[in-house]
Amino acid sequence: MKSEYSEELSLKDVNDEVLSATKPPIPLYYFLVAFLALVVVWGLFSWIYQVRRGMGVAGLSHPVGWGVYIANFVFWVGIAHSGALISAILFLVRAKFRDAVSRAAEAMTIFAVMTAGLFPLMHLGRLWIFYYIMPYPNERELWPNFLSPLVWDFLAVSTYFTVSLIFWYVGMIPDLASGRDRFTKILGRDHIKTRIYRALALGWSGSEKEWRHYGRSYLFFAALATPLVISVHSIVSWDFAMGLLPGWHETIFAPYFVAGAIHSGLAMVLTLLIPLRKIFKLEKLMTVKAFDMVARTMIVTGLILGYTYVIEPALSAYTGNTFETQFSIWQRTGWISWVYYVILICNFFVPMLFIFKKFRRNFLWMFIISLIVNFGMWIERVYIVVGSTAHDFLPHNWGKYTPSWVELSITAGSLAFFLMWFLIFSKTLPTIPMADFKEQLAEDEMPEPEPPPKRKVFPKSRPGKTKVMAIFSRPEHFIKSVKKVYEAGYHVVEAFSPLKIKEVSEILNKPKSPVRKWTLIGALLGIACGYTLAIATANTNKLIVGGKPPTAPIPYTIVGFELLILFGTLANLIGMLFHTKLYKKRIHPYYDPRFSQDKFGILITCNENELEDLREVVLSENAEEFNVRE
Repeated sequence: MKSEYSEELSLKDVNDEVLSATKPPIPLYYFLVAFLALVVVWGLFSWIYQVRRGMGVAGLSHPVGWGVYIANFVFWVGIAHSGALISAILFLVRAKFRDAVSRAAEAMTIFAVMTAGLFPLMHLGRLWIFYYIMPYPNERELWPNFLSPLVWDFLAVSTYFTVSLIFWYVGMIPDLASGRDRFTKILGRDHIKTRIYRALALGWSGSEKEWRHYGRSYLFFAALATPLVISVHSIVSWDFAMGLLPGWHETIFAPYFVAGAIHSGLAMVLTLLIPLRKIFKLEKLMTVKAFDMVARTMIVTGLILGYTYVIEPALSAYTGNTFETQFSIWQRTGWISWVYYVILICNFFVPMLFIFKKFRRNFLWMFIISLIVNFGMWIERVYIVVGSTAHDFLPHNWGKYTPSWVELSITAGSLAFFLMWFLIFSKTLPTIPMADFKEQLAEDEMPEPEPPPKRKVFPKSRPGKTKVMAIFSRPEHFIKSVKKVYEAGYHVVEAFSPLKIKEVSEILNKPKSPVRKWTLIGALLGIACGYTLAIATANTNKLIVGGKPPTAPIPYTIVGFELLILFGTLANLIGMLFHTKLYKKRIHPYYDPRFSQDKFGILITCNENELEDLREVVLSENAEEFNVRE
């Protein structure tokens, strides 16, 4: 399949386009960051005021004990789902349009989870005892209740943040090496920016060995992150669904929340990346096709939400439960009913405009629609949280809720906190995965797949003392030369490339990466630790509640699953670092900085009397350079 970028861009252009966005910003950028920081400070002041004066300054009171804070938590966790969807799920299904938006979406995930994690602390009131929810050894033998959805929340969100952070960073390593080499050349080796990139790149050299282990590891990261996406917001939905209040106690909540999370996350991708594309002049890489595909995905998630909006009152009527029925009628006729109709318009009818090509290929319309969806998804979270607590079983317990200035100030501060981090990221790190883009560009030049070559038996098949570096500009010449050199019996010490080329590993008959074994061992250890932790702590005091046994293996599956993903991810990371030797932070001694940009290299050993024969083999495939190294 021909890449949509191949006619306009070269491998070098990708580096130039992406890394040029990290040049020193204009004064307007500093003004925006300073303004957002000021809003963050105001939100922090409001939080300190709440801590000093008590939770009474918030709009929370009987009967509404959960308000904007919990709604914000659910909203920001939902925003975080876009990164995992675009980076993990679309990577597994090989959707090429993900490359334009995946890195920024991953960064969004990190910053959104950071923002979401603040709100349970704000809602807690006495935030200095937040660690009570953590399962840590203590003399009193007080352990969290692993049957509580709030404990599941802690495990799910902390696991999601850890996995997303690792996934984001590991995906950047080849690009950080490109930045390291570029800034070393432009700014000098001792510049602070060069030092930061050099430290973060971990000595990446783009060797065949590194790409082989890295590629397998990244695949497992994506495979582990995919079920985590589904589980996290399902668990968040169970904060409500495990309660008995009308409107909350519903089995549809898990798919409803997951679909809504992806819907809002994709809307935020459009909201942030459309201005980013224009400001940093990334039009060649962030094409309209990529945004068109995001808009099409929002049609699907919008239809799922529309279905839930229709089926929810139908299910309430079908149950025959008086409380559910009256609550469903009140939602659509009571004082909160206006929110329901706003939600229906913002989250379903407006995004359905993307059915028409005119709207999903016009950046102004996409930006406006994404803003409307973001507002609709936020107010939907408030609607869900407040509605059931304000109108439960008994009329004398009904009430209303209005957020106070403290809650609104903290909400504004959280939005500024998220945007400030995103702005800092966009000017300091590569916003687009350069290595993935280069793979797309190189696809058109790859030779047709062939069976692995049969190695000829020559005396020179033994490693010689003379080292030769052959450098190429085109991937097809590089691959063919590797094959010819290998068939001729020479010893290929290493192959260097700015992108992953699996054909090289196949030609050289390299074994599959053992990273998979690390991942499996870590996952098995994680699930064993999860069940052991939950069962052992439950049996510490053996509390019998409602005549039930102290342990409940089925709910403990959630604990086991989250630790399976967490331990599997950590083991995968350790295995990748171990086999690539990146933990040593040493660049390959024969590395050329051009290998991170647009050049390909083969390091070969031979005897001195074989140099001319080797030169002929290599130059037959248009090698640009043939250098003898000591």
